[in-house]
Amino acid sequence: MIKRPLTYLIQLIFGVLLVSCGSRENQSEEKYPGLTLQVDTVRIDPKDELLFLKQNLSISGLSKDQRYLYNFDTEQHQLEKIDLDNLMLDQKISFEKEGPNGLNSIHSLRSWDKERIFFSTWKGPKLFKQNGQLDRAWEVNLSDLSGDVLRDKESLIGMQINPNNHEEIYGLVKAFGNEVVEFARVDLDHKQLFRYALPAMDKLKHYTASLNDGENYAYYEAETYLKIVDGGVLLGAETDNEWYFYNSDYDSISAVTSNSQWLDNENQSRGNEFATAGEFSRFFKQYLEGPHYYLPVYDEQNQLYLRLYYENYFDSEEVEGLFPQPSGANVYLAIYDKDLKLIQETQLPFLTQKPSRYFTKGGMLWIFINLEDDMGFVRLKLI
Repeated sequence: MIKRPLTYLIQLIFGVLLVSCGSRENQSEEKYPGLTLQVDTVRIDPKDELLFLKQNLSISGLSKDQRYLYNFDTEQHQLEKIDLDNLMLDQKISFEKEGPNGLNSIHSLRSWDKERIFFSTWKGPKLFKQNGQLDRAWEVNLSDLSGDVLRDKESLIGMQINPNNHEEIYGLVKAFGNEVVEFARVDLDHKQLFRYALPAMDKLKHYTASLNDGENYAYYEAETYLKIVDGGVLLGAETDNEWYFYNSDYDSISAVTSNSQWLDNENQSRGNEFATAGEFSRFFKQYLEGPHYYLPVYDEQNQLYLRLYYENYFDSEEVEGLFPQPSGANVYLAIYDKDLKLIQETQLPFLTQKPSRYFTKGGMLWIFINLEDDMGFVRLKLI
């Protein structure tokens, strides 16, 4: 059991109540005017197995009924099926790397109908049954496409299939260094590629940083996000508060803009081809200390979009290494209504490290945390 946290006495927008029973941990209480958050911490029973946490659930997704979390272990090349209702490991499913059922170079995964699992890979989209058998692979020959075709040094990455039209693909067109980052739609029936420029993506090249001084080599570029949701696609970048919704019914993109009361709307650091290790290290520290925004997740039960964002901090001005590690993070929550209008923001003082994977289930926001090498979640519920 982890230690009971101190009670916070900070005037925030929300009240917070942490409860504990059964496999839940952490107990405290906070009352503030306005809305209230109920918060607890749960630990997943690994049933004498080791769960894969090294990549912070970066390749994971919920089942259609939200009972199971699928987490892919890239080291053992197997899928961990986590029972979220009973807070335990259900089973591990092995996959082949090569051959007719081969699966490798995975970018992301998400659930599909009939308990199948969709994988976006660097070799194209693939759909698998839960026994590890390939159900379908989409052949995407980019050189055969017409329309807004790829130019030299451009690639189409993170390809996702429209769940309502399996002959339509979404992805991001990218050039090295984020010199180009655009949303793309591929019509496989008519072999056409359509591209959509986004203002926040146009700025990403300014955050690309590199170092090659003969002794050290380092490279960094900002992270981008693309997520399939009901009715379309969410798009964004970690460096900017602005994010986008692509409406697949109307083939249109709308920007979602709001001014955060806590952080700058845009990361103020700037990358470069740095000449010394010290310059690169100082850039990376400034980059980490700036705002980092995730895409929101939709809480269907409460009809709200919930979004986390954060800023890292360092306890000392003196840092070590090309990629200095922060001491902790200040984490914030933004709440939007179903029409993507910002309702409220608040700091989450009980989270002290950069959040990674989060999702909604049963009217609660589940945020992954590593509990002494066990899989755990902080769960937030608006009451």
